[in-house]
Amino acid sequence: MSSLESLQVAETVSLRLDTLTPLYTGGVGQHGDQIHPSGILGGIRRFSCLLAAAVGDASFEHQTWGTDANEEAGRRHAKRVAVRVDPSGLRPVALPGRINWPRGDEQKRNGWFYNVAHEGALGLAFTRRGISDPHWQLLLLALRIQIRHATFGSRDQFGLGVLATDALPTVAPLRGVVGPPLDRPGLHRAFFASVRFDTALPQDHRVRLEQGLRWREHLRHALRRRGQDELRHYVFGQLNRQGNAVNVSALYASGGQCSLRVWGVLPHTLPARFTSERPMIMQALRQALMTGPQQTLQTTRKPHWDDAADHAAHLVDWINRLAGMCR
Repeated sequence: MSSLESLQVAETVSLRLDTLTPLYTGGVGQHGDQIHPSGILGGIRRFSCLLAAAVGDASFEHQTWGTDANEEAGRRHAKRVAVRVDPSGLRPVALPGRINWPRGDEQKRNGWFYNVAHEGALGLAFTRRGISDPHWQLLLLALRIQIRHATFGSRDQFGLGVLATDALPTVAPLRGVVGPPLDRPGLHRAFFASVRFDTALPQDHRVRLEQGLRWREHLRHALRRRGQDELRHYVFGQLNRQGNAVNVSALYASGGQCSLRVWGVLPHTLPARFTSERPMIMQALRQALMTGPQQTLQTTRKPHWDDAADHAAHLVDWINRLAGMCR
């Protein structure tokens, strides 16, 4: 056998993800004129680290995604998984420049601004480059959960970045945890919800986006009480100050009808804030999902709600269920 024939072929997982809502990754000037792989990669890294934090694996991020320049000499290394992004199956789509409607309290607002996003098929390929078996498993499990319940790219808090595939990556179910959840943002602090409507998906992007934004405003309003301004801004973000903890998608096709999904991690920062208020926040959001905003599509179904706090005693089973590994 020659030396070339004896070389081990690196394991690669290839995915074709179809956009359910347009994909956006920003870029210079936030024009969205092209897909930036770094925007996809950063979101995948963040979500996989959320899973690692939930199962108590403090080494996952550096071992999988590489070390930074401040790491001591001899321990620095590049990421141990190669990711290739293929945007050739995507096409640009012009979104409404601005979406707004009169507020019920007669207060003014600027509305939400969009430009160009992308629709179609996104190709992703992940190749092992020294990543351990447990960390490879965590990465693939996180991908399955992100595809099934969360979002990709930027402006997902305003409805973009819901992707889907008919062929999720194959991986064994999680059997156990490394240790207790880490004291940082993780899936042990996450929630996932969805609402399904009794109608087909509207053809107009403006309608799809506006419906999601109306639900987002409705959920935000559930935290609009005296003395809760800082809490509300922490959960739903504040321009030029802090990011958001909750993402609400635009409408997307679902079994001949349409749905939207809501997900988030709370607390979502380090150091954490409003930890003691989390049960109250979750209760307010869940109740708001049950009622829904005015002037939106109708549904006869109860919203699906799944909070990690309700599964703390059976976290591994919950993670496997999120990944579609069991019922």
